[in-house]
Amino acid sequence: MLTFGTVISIKQENKLEIFIMKHITVLIISIILGFNLTAQSNPEKDKEAKEILDKLGKELKGYETMVIDFKLAIKSADINENQSGKAYTKGTKFYYNTEDRDVYSDGESVWTHAKEDNECYIDAIEDLDGGINPAELMTIWEKNFKYKHFGVKNGVTEIRLYPMNPKESKYHTVILKINATKNRLEKVTIKTRDAVTVQFTITKLTPNTSINDSKFKWIAAKHAGVDEIDNR
Repeated sequence: MLTFGTVISIKQENKLEIFIMKHITVLIISIILGFNLTAQSNPEKDKEAKEILDKLGKELKGYETMVIDFKLAIKSADINENQSGKAYTKGTKFYYNTEDRDVYSDGESVWTHAKEDNECYIDAIEDLDGGINPAELMTIWEKNFKYKHFGVKNGVTEIRLYPMNPKESKYHTVILKINATKNRLEKVTIKTRDAVTVQFTITKLTPNTSINDSKFKWIAAKHAGVDEIDNR
């Protein structure tokens, strides 16, 4: 029999799951939209790393759209997930899917479809993660981080980014693995201040593919029976 205390516990667990899911969603969006890198001159920023990021950013900023096949690993005290997925981007619009969720955004709203729960959470994009618009992460690398070249191994360069204002940032460290010869970003690892690690490995990136805008918007009629929870 469910007691009042049990109901409260279930509600708290559901709220925690929603919080974790949204947190992970924002981290993945950060990675997907954060591909466009431009380094600015700063005494705390490594010159060699700057040259690599400038070159990579110049190429990626030339892409009108991207289709990204990826592998995703999420680790924390409460999470141990390994999944694969696919992402589509077009300006500030994006869509990605994994085994657990489909996430759509038309640049203004975000629809997070939790497949197992048969629910779709709808949020204004600026309300996710304490008011940070994920689209702003297109330039987070140049404005909010110092970075350092950490050497080359098997042809892959490691660059580590650290928040300029650690106390104000949700990030602890961002690790980029870049094939500088091919000018390709291969892996991003984000370590947060609340001990969540998200590792995003790009297995394939196809630029400038024609993508219809309908790809980026949740269509309720195509998801009969899914409960919508509108937080806007």
